[in-house]
Amino acid sequence: MRSWRHPSRVALDLVAVPVLWGIELQITWDRTAEPGAVAPWLVVLSAALLYLPLFWRRRWPLAVLLLVALGAVAVALLGFGFHPIFCVWLALFAVAAHCPDRRAVPGLAIAFLPVATSVHATVQDTPDPSMRAAAFLVAALFLTVAHLVVFGVGRWVRWSVAQRELVARLAAARAEAEERQRIARELHDVVAHAVSLMVLQAGGAERVMERDPDRARAALRQVDELGEQAVTELRRMLGLLSPAPAARAEQEPVGLQRLDGLLDHLRAAGREVELCVAGEPCALEPAVDEAAYRIAQEALTNAVKHAAPDRPVRVALDWGPRDVELSVRTDGAGTRGRLAARLSTGHGVRGMAERARAVGGEATAGPDPHGGYLVSARLPVGPADPHGAAAAAAGGEATG
Repeated sequence: MRSWRHPSRVALDLVAVPVLWGIELQITWDRTAEPGAVAPWLVVLSAALLYLPLFWRRRWPLAVLLLVALGAVAVALLGFGFHPIFCVWLALFAVAAHCPDRRAVPGLAIAFLPVATSVHATVQDTPDPSMRAAAFLVAALFLTVAHLVVFGVGRWVRWSVAQRELVARLAAARAEAEERQRIARELHDVVAHAVSLMVLQAGGAERVMERDPDRARAALRQVDELGEQAVTELRRMLGLLSPAPAARAEQEPVGLQRLDGLLDHLRAAGREVELCVAGEPCALEPAVDEAAYRIAQEALTNAVKHAAPDRPVRVALDWGPRDVELSVRTDGAGTRGRLAARLSTGHGVRGMAERARAVGGEATAGPDPHGGYLVSARLPVGPADPHGAAAAAAGGEATG
């Protein structure tokens, strides 16, 4: 919506412009000058005609200023005894506030046209000839300074509005970048986990295809299921970009309630997985619940890629009154180094740490003193920390 059409601005003009017109008539109309030369109603009408174009000053600021300035010069030269100046200032302010430099500067020059007639009238109205020089200087200086002040205020208003719009655009761009980063992390977790298991299942199916066809078919069915799950998750992530609120409401929430499904996929891939739950589970905030699930998903993906295939993966959930601790421990190092390097994206550990910090928790990953690898996260049971997202910009060391 254009600013000159805004209802509040129109309502303000309907009040302010007539009030300013009446004030100017009271201040600048010399009713004693040349009595009978011009009918009073004609002076009032001419003043109204000068103020009428001001209603369109935001749409055509330079044209309105030119029309008002020429009209002010005309009524002064015709001896109306009326020297309009407020209407010129209002039109000049509109030019300064709405026009770029290449049009605002000529507008300032146009606004000085009525200054000459006003100064001349002031000098002529000075009865003492010896004081006319002083009257000339005072009038010229006052009107010049007033014009420059009005112009300067208008330019400042234009700059302030431009700064607010710039800040708004930067904030929108930053929000968009953060949303893209968040979606990238989601896609990384979904694709890395599913593809890692699919590669392992496909490789296992190839090795046992001839001697155990049933086992190979089961592995290929797992690949098909994992592929469908990955596509579903990708569709869900892309659905977050949809502006339709109904589409968001239909999406299945992601949280620790789906942890058993992750473990079942690993078991189906031939991995031994142990789950240990301590304490009394409780409902988590949606953001914390999703962060816990994604951290577990990435930790299990790392276990698939790096851990020894004949060693168990130990998952532990320790529920406390204020936080929940999640740990994924693998024993021993795997021998599939080339596969791990090929599947690694280099953002897993950093993504887990950022997710934890975004909800007011913390996550670490690194070698276990017992020779394995440990991913540990501590997340709050209560509401997510609103200040945690600001800290998420500080990333940790990235490993696959």
